[in-house]
Amino acid sequence: MEEAVRERGRGEDGRKKFPIPPVPNPSVALLALGGQRSWAKKAAAAFSCRAFYFEGGEGEGGKFECLQLPGGGQIVSLKAQDELALSHLLLSLLPEEADLVVFDPGKIEIKGDLYALSSCYVTAAGSREVLKNFSLLKRAGKKAIDLSWTKGEEWRERIASSLFSKIPAFFEVETGSLDPSSLLLAGWAREKFGLPTKFRQSPSYSSSVSKVVFGAPGWQVCIKEAQGGGAFEIQDGQRSFKAPKRAWGTEDFLIRQMELLPPDPLYFKSLDFEALGAKDVG
Repeated sequence: MEEAVRERGRGEDGRKKFPIPPVPNPSVALLALGGQRSWAKKAAAAFSCRAFYFEGGEGEGGKFECLQLPGGGQIVSLKAQDELALSHLLLSLLPEEADLVVFDPGKIEIKGDLYALSSCYVTAAGSREVLKNFSLLKRAGKKAIDLSWTKGEEWRERIASSLFSKIPAFFEVETGSLDPSSLLLAGWAREKFGLPTKFRQSPSYSSSVSKVVFGAPGWQVCIKEAQGGGAFEIQDGQRSFKAPKRAWGTEDFLIRQMELLPPDPLYFKSLDFEALGAKDVG
């Protein structure tokens, strides 16, 4: 249960100290844009840190409200009228040694002042205008990362564990659409193996990667999602088996990305990719 301890204040430039108790973990902090209090609460509880969420602020900009959690973490709602005011308010409340993660789940539009304050700027490109969004992310710099990379971690780990010291000569991805996850997997394959990805249209409805096939003369591995998405089905030569797949939501992936600071440099390289058959995928 959340403690009914609230502190209010008005922000100013610089690091003026406000009457907010210290947090057990001042090394990391989260700013969740988009008004999602649940994202801030999840991060504050997971890391015992200070997590902010932005509520807007027409007519009452420069205000904040802090709520203390039982484990020592804090959720702080911020009200500001523009990005500059939000940056100033945030700076006044941010622990000096904190690595700030900014989560901006909406349209890809990297906010300059907040990007400068952050150690990691996390976006969620979605399935619309993916190539345009990737171009914007690449121009933003190496602190910007899309959450689709974190969501694809299990696929990359499962593929790598099936290879050992083998190097594939082909790599195919079956997907229902060319979403960020499938395109980032193509970029990863190019970086890891030096070969382009062949895309195939999934015969059943799938909004993302449904199957990956890779191999070379004499061997082949097929990894696909089991029905319902709760497991991987792996066919490695004559051997068939299942492996569990995490049933995570956006909040869980965001927490995982906060654990992985700084952003994986391989992600930035994977924004460039080679793809064959992409035009045939819906």
